[in-house]
Amino acid sequence: MRAVKEVAMAPGGGSSEPPSGTTAAVLGWPGRTRQFLHDVRLEMRNVTWPSWPDVQATTIVVLVATFFFGFYLGLALDVPLGRLMDWFLRIGKELVR
Repeated sequence: MRAVKEVAMAPGGGSSEPPSGTTAAVLGWPGRTRQFLHDVRLEMRNVTWPSWPDVQATTIVVLVATFFFGFYLGLALDVPLGRLMDWFLRIGKELVR
């Protein structure tokens, strides 16, 4: 949690209030960015990182699944459906003549 800083009126009637609206948003971005990066660093300390064997195992699963689905979509679906479309187009071309 962040503490809220109270701002007092300046003597002599001048206002020392912080800017509001768009000006405050523009002037406040460095502080917000620093706070965000601080929060990120704190949160990264709570992350449970996978072990090296876990990383290797999941990488192998991803590679096997990628090759399987690539083979399935490429050879088992694309080639037969492409030939079927060629056949339909050949028949259609003959019917138009």
